[in-house]
Amino acid sequence: METKIGIFDSGIGGLSVLSACVKRLPALRYLYLGDNFRAPYGSRPKEEIARFTESALLRFRRLGVSAAVLACNTATAVCLEEMRSKFPFPILGTEPAVLPAAKRGGEILVLCTPRTAESARLNALIARCRGASFTVAPCPGLAAAIENRFVRGEPFSLAELLPAGEYGGVVLGCTHYALIGREISAFYGAPVYDGAEGIARRLSAVLAPRTVDGGWSENGNINKSLPQKGSRGGEANVRFLGKTAKINREVFKQTF
Repeated sequence: METKIGIFDSGIGGLSVLSACVKRLPALRYLYLGDNFRAPYGSRPKEEIARFTESALLRFRRLGVSAAVLACNTATAVCLEEMRSKFPFPILGTEPAVLPAAKRGGEILVLCTPRTAESARLNALIARCRGASFTVAPCPGLAAAIENRFVRGEPFSLAELLPAGEYGGVVLGCTHYALIGREISAFYGAPVYDGAEGIARRLSAVLAPRTVDGGWSENGNINKSLPQKGSRGGEANVRFLGKTAKINREVFKQTF
């Protein structure tokens, strides 16, 4: 039986997570749902974010997914555990990559949405880190600016949206930010860290118990004897859902 993975984000940000998952696990079937009309989620009320997220997961359940990814840091921070209690399939979240950044040491900047910045999940992650000092900077307009650039071609200035300062590393605490990761790295003259590759690795681990007949070896790697579908990162193996399916499909094809 075909293994389907649902990936949900408030807009185009989750496409970076989709790309990482397709590259690592190309034999799977992916369903991508971006809520572009209501993007971004970063400053919305928590109840609203949870309602939008549950609606997306209900759709994934109807479509028979084996697992789902909340490719949205804000939704993860606000309602991941609540969603896990409501659905029978595994739900992976997306959290700022503060642990990898901490290994570098020194001063680390965490760029994120207001909801993620105030969340207990982020504070708990940072509390686990040793050897680095973290500055958490909410960026209320950055995700919307990135969405508008990729979807509508609207330019923006990073200097007007990012805090000034000198840092040894920058954590991209919103999946939208990964789409301009190189620009942010150049702006600060520092390496950037996002969680896309980590999510792909976790997805592989979650699906590891599947049998060889389902496309998985006992150690969780893709069975190489299966046909590897798709081209250009596997977009032929991705189905884009919702009223903004065309938008997300085009951004994915042009960016990844």
